[in-house]
Amino acid sequence: MNTRSLLSATALYGVADLAVVAVGGFLLLPLYTRALTQAEFGHYVAVRANIDVLTYALQLGIPTAVARLYFDYKKAGEEHAYMSSMTWMLVAVLTTFALVCFASGASLWRQLSPDVPAIPAFPYAFGIAALSYVAALAIIWLRSEGRVFAVVTLQLSAAAVLAAVASAAVLRTSMQLNGILLALLVSAFVPAAALPALLGRRFQWHVQWAHVARTLRFALPVLVGYLAYFVLNRFSTLLLQRHVTPEELGVFGLAQQLSMIVAMACTSFGAALQPMVFRSDPSQVNRSLERAGQLLLILMLAVASSLMLFSDELVALVAPPRYANGLPLLMVFAVGNFTLAFTLVSETALLYHHRINTSVGISIASAMASAGLALWLVPEYHLAGGALAVSGGFAIRMLLSQWTAWKLTGVSQFPLATVAMTAICAIGWGALWTQRLPLERFSLFGVKTLALLVLAVLVLLFYRKIKVTSHVRTAENPEATRLG
Repeated sequence: MNTRSLLSATALYGVADLAVVAVGGFLLLPLYTRALTQAEFGHYVAVRANIDVLTYALQLGIPTAVARLYFDYKKAGEEHAYMSSMTWMLVAVLTTFALVCFASGASLWRQLSPDVPAIPAFPYAFGIAALSYVAALAIIWLRSEGRVFAVVTLQLSAAAVLAAVASAAVLRTSMQLNGILLALLVSAFVPAAALPALLGRRFQWHVQWAHVARTLRFALPVLVGYLAYFVLNRFSTLLLQRHVTPEELGVFGLAQQLSMIVAMACTSFGAALQPMVFRSDPSQVNRSLERAGQLLLILMLAVASSLMLFSDELVALVAPPRYANGLPLLMVFAVGNFTLAFTLVSETALLYHHRINTSVGISIASAMASAGLALWLVPEYHLAGGALAVSGGFAIRMLLSQWTAWKLTGVSQFPLATVAMTAICAIGWGALWTQRLPLERFSLFGVKTLALLVLAVLVLLFYRKIKVTSHVRTAENPEATRLG
């Protein structure tokens, strides 16, 4: 594994992903939380959850299948024929779902969000989900070809369009929530337009059914995994709509949105890591994953610790004071998202070894656990129960994935995960404690900065220690670098 190349690609993907999330989820949050009432912002949280439902249902797991199978067809020189077949499948899926939604979409929407009017929210949600499907195929194609700058350009352009349209719609036309949904729809056109440009004259007008059949065999288990991930990450949001006010749902949604900073750092790393691993020689996969896991741990500790320590300042920056009671929720969500660091490495090992059904089984088990926790905790503890259910599901997913990868490869990250999880929980508790210190804001900021610097030194020392230990273990047992 080329560490420099991995970190370079991670940084570029990270810049693009951070720009998208920063604009859509953070830089525009002051606009959203101040232009919308707290109840309207709660409706926005509900609509975004429903967009996720539609996105998973429309995509059918196909983008993930394409990301894995594309390399096989490229080696055979059939990549354009394959992507043409995937485009025809996209058209068929979108047409079918459009007919279903035209017939019964309003009633389905009421089952998901009874307090949010279906018109015009539902048409916007369907359009955004459909364009996201088109964009996903284009982005995956570009990433598979290693065209990092093209991916970054598309994502930055989409973020710029989102910011411009949202600002104009909300500030100049007073469209409120409808203006935000319009902005999301328009910005989704930018990456989606790349797919026809990539196909160009090489588009093939006939479908190769062998491509479709193989992709569906790979994709349908992934779809189950996607739906399981939705239950894991969003079931609490759906359930909370029946137990809390829209204002409280807005606080919950803001905390969950801000915690996604941690998840996006992990996703950017994964976007660079997985193509490298999938191209690796089997004798080097375990070593590559181990080194990637160590680098990812440092990255995630840095991002999660910074978010936790400066959460008070961040919430004050993006939202009015009435959202400040969501800080404990933000800490819980951040811990849950931190587990993705270890889940990413173990899931990559499973995908490399074509253990997609195992990965799906893990997702289903963790989703069932999260839903069970939500049904138990949300009626009694409301927002706190929802946050604990989500993070508890993430933790269970990480433990199951780690155990399965260990059985497959013989390499265990349990000791490292135990130390890291203990540390991040302690940091979260310490961050809440520092916010209660009787200090002025400037002095408190200085204390937090000093604490972050101390943590950085400790983490780097720990990284050096585990790196040396890893080298010694590899020298003593070279076969440990091989897949089981």
